[in-house]
Amino acid sequence: MPDPERILIVTKSRYLGDTIVATPAMRALAARYPGAQITLLSNPLAKELLRGCPYVQEYLARPAVARRRVDMEMWRVLRRKKYDLAVLFNRSLSSAILAFLARIPERVGFDTEGRGFLLTKRVPYHPPKHEILHLLDVAEACGAPAQGTHMELWVTPEEHEAIRDRLTKEGIDLNAPIMLVQPGSNDAYVKRWRTEGFIWVAQQLQKEYGFQIILLGASNEQDVADEVAQALKEGTLNMVGRTTLREALALLQEVDLLIGNDTGMMHAAVAFGTPTVAIFAPHKFQRWAHNHDCHRALTVPLPEGARPTQDLIHQHLFAVKEQDVLEAAREVLRVKPPRSGK
Repeated sequence: MPDPERILIVTKSRYLGDTIVATPAMRALAARYPGAQITLLSNPLAKELLRGCPYVQEYLARPAVARRRVDMEMWRVLRRKKYDLAVLFNRSLSSAILAFLARIPERVGFDTEGRGFLLTKRVPYHPPKHEILHLLDVAEACGAPAQGTHMELWVTPEEHEAIRDRLTKEGIDLNAPIMLVQPGSNDAYVKRWRTEGFIWVAQQLQKEYGFQIILLGASNEQDVADEVAQALKEGTLNMVGRTTLREALALLQEVDLLIGNDTGMMHAAVAFGTPTVAIFAPHKFQRWAHNHDCHRALTVPLPEGARPTQDLIHQHLFAVKEQDVLEAAREVLRVKPPRSGK
């Protein structure tokens, strides 16, 4: 079979983190098929997220909740574009149906949700393998060997300079250490660690390293951000709900440490090589956590054989100890020390 000329990649639409962890597999496909036109079908914000990405030439937006009418319109669009290969990095039945109805001759993806009969090549999905490695398995099934497991994102010099100017105007000293704290998250009950824990750890690190603290997050995380800001008081800049996606990405490159929950911004910080400490729910830890180089993740595992109910996940998430988070922060700062001149 000749190499594909038009490739469609599909990632999950709900969370941007799913697109970030797919960048190693995108890189593998682009390296194997350098002459192909690659399209990404994903979250409407994916185009902004991946601005500057050399592996994708076209973006199509699929709403997080794809209603039947939207998908009917989308498969007609895909059919007209005449893709040779569909690479399904998500695991939903609906995406496989979409690729099938679009008459894409080669359809490669995970053999999940009973969709195997719609695929021309099925890839096993075996948790607790890390999600990056799962996605690289799909790329490998397309004939594209891995080109490393590191995630990537791109920020322009102009964006970097703009966030530096803004921080200066907001009273941040760019020559002194800066710590980002993201105390909020989506799915708060099963992903958000204790607010008082973030406050205590931030206070200790502020004393030890002289950190200026910036709070980061989406506008729907403002409640917990206000609580943290009120407790930390001086030396804290609350930017929750006050940054665009591109500004948030540029900000991640300008700080010395990010402490937060399991969020898209945590994955983005890892992609940039910014030191991170992330608190994870136990059922997500092995597939999504980053524990290498200057990145640490913490969880309290579920008992073997336990059914991961929401209440049990919540209890174990809250059981992560402040002292362990503090020590993880010290460890990553030994690996990649904060900026000089502190």
